[in-house]
Amino acid sequence: MIDKEIAKKHNVKIIDSAQSISKDSKAAFIEMLKSHFPQVIKDSKLNVETITNLLDFENKIAESKKAESAKESAAQDSKNSDSGDSGDSKLTQSQIDDLKNIQGYELTWTGKGIANAMYSAPTQELLKLESTQSKEADSTNNAIIIGDNIDALKLLKAAYYGKIKMIYIDPPYNTKNENFIYPDNFREDYIETLRKSGLLKYDDNGKEVESSELNFLKNILGTKSHSGWLSFMLPRLKLARDLLKSDGVIFISIDDNEQANLKILCDEIFGEDNFIETFLWNKTQTPPSASNKTRKTHEFIMCYQKYKDNKKMVARFAGGGDAPLWNETNSERILSFPGNYVATNLPNGIYKKGVRDKIELLDNVEVVEGKITNLFRLKGHFRWKQETLEKEIENNVYLVVKSNKFSIRYCREEERIVMPTNEISKRDGVGTNETASKELEKLMGAKVFSFNKPTSLIEYLIKIATNADTNDIVMDFFAGSGTTAHAVMELNAADNGNRQFILVQKPEEIDESKSKAAFDFCKNTLDSKSPKISDITIERVKRAAKNIEKNLSQSLVSQKIDLGFRVFSLDKKPAPLSDKKDTLKLYTKNSLTPLDKAINLALQSGKTLDKKLVEILKDRLYKCEDSYYLVKCDKEAMAILSDIKPVLFIDGYGDISLEDFLNLNLNANLNVIY
Repeated sequence: MIDKEIAKKHNVKIIDSAQSISKDSKAAFIEMLKSHFPQVIKDSKLNVETITNLLDFENKIAESKKAESAKESAAQDSKNSDSGDSGDSKLTQSQIDDLKNIQGYELTWTGKGIANAMYSAPTQELLKLESTQSKEADSTNNAIIIGDNIDALKLLKAAYYGKIKMIYIDPPYNTKNENFIYPDNFREDYIETLRKSGLLKYDDNGKEVESSELNFLKNILGTKSHSGWLSFMLPRLKLARDLLKSDGVIFISIDDNEQANLKILCDEIFGEDNFIETFLWNKTQTPPSASNKTRKTHEFIMCYQKYKDNKKMVARFAGGGDAPLWNETNSERILSFPGNYVATNLPNGIYKKGVRDKIELLDNVEVVEGKITNLFRLKGHFRWKQETLEKEIENNVYLVVKSNKFSIRYCREEERIVMPTNEISKRDGVGTNETASKELEKLMGAKVFSFNKPTSLIEYLIKIATNADTNDIVMDFFAGSGTTAHAVMELNAADNGNRQFILVQKPEEIDESKSKAAFDFCKNTLDSKSPKISDITIERVKRAAKNIEKNLSQSLVSQKIDLGFRVFSLDKKPAPLSDKKDTLKLYTKNSLTPLDKAINLALQSGKTLDKKLVEILKDRLYKCEDSYYLVKCDKEAMAILSDIKPVLFIDGYGDISLEDFLNLNLNANLNVIY
């Protein structure tokens, strides 16, 4: 282990995950000020005087109210007495107007402070590559992470900050039928936060006990409570916002139980000005009939953009098609058409002028091999004038005659951007819960998952938020059955796209008494010793990839789609401990391979998981782009490093001596990661 203070004395660069989280919290605070109080930012720096003035407004309000109250009280005692109110404490109308512009509101609940602390606390986990579960691990850009999503998001933050184009999540709905229990209160970092806040204390016998405040808090944050659900969601949504690109979009599926709370929470985290839409998804064609109030057919999908812009971001692309130029409501016009711009399926020949249904052909027309050869005129009720027609032709609009009635139609060469409605249904090619169940059961051979979303729904959302050819990353950190990965691969196969996916799914054990089909599938088909939801996630993506690959092989179009993925689990990070003699020791309890260690070093240095690691020396030295990662030091490794003097990253908790690098003058490009 390398002593951090000694490294600093030798001007070695330190990368500390705890400090980076703290810096990100400060950056988030500054972003909040930029959004709500832009007047306090001047030349990219905080203007302390302006902040003081803003804060003083509240003091002035209090003073003003106090003086007003005293004045009214004095007036009751004596009409002739003066209240002693000085004009100094009263706000001017201009100040009141300014104050109205800066006042805001937020959603508050018991446990919010701890939830914010959870966002800021560094993770104690590292990634471990599960090569036996991966598919095409050496060439794929896709990843599935098995572990608690709050840890995964924190790990990814160093490399993926501001790089995710789209996030879709389907979190717990907190319904009466769902056994959602606030899960973070079992985490080590949560317990450490309770210790720091004084909610966990030591009694006279040195035993750790819960305070009365914590007992109250646990009751408030119990099963199905709104406070517990919000405390669970807040840190995860904050981390999601950090990962989104500036034009990135997040979609969140939810139902009535928490929709209202989620909207206010997202307004606070993403900014209400960045709200795009609450989509209504038609989840069923056969709503339950037992209800004595209403029969629910829809769920909500909330959508926010990180920074809402004026571009047609939320849009789906529709083929141009064709539309009639004839329009009965317009006045009758005579238009002249250039024959070489008019395509037709009419047989070769001469078509005589005359009245043809609703249009009069004023000239003979000759057709040769699907083209009209001569200039001709039509008389009828057209929506365009002659100058508009000519302008449209210049803009790549083509004209079509489909029959001898000469009802001319037009189509644009470029695709049209069609804004989606806020209702997503069958007319958009999107399925329901019923189609989702049938789809998954057909793929897996058993009913292994309940309430999964149809692939067509996620495809629809991906289409309106991403581009096919820009390597957009789509993330889902409540992956469930893996629908999002399935949708990304299907859509890439359909439009030859190169989108990537990152899934995160907790290895949640499957209760045999509640989900016997899923339990038996994992136990018998997958040979899983302890059936988990993540087993289904991985298997679904494997089977979906196999089906897509089969369909591609039967296609006449040759295309290469990334149908692979690397699977990562989470393992404990080494932790420094002090013994009774205050000697610093390292507590290590993980099974990370040298490659795992290099992957984590690369990730924390800012390299995304799709960047390829090249092994320079087996189990010792790796390279990614222009950076080198040393996981074990020996003479051969030091000889290479001293020769090229690269940008080098080492593990501060690793079995590496700092003196080796100082002796070879390698400290200038050395980075130590903790």
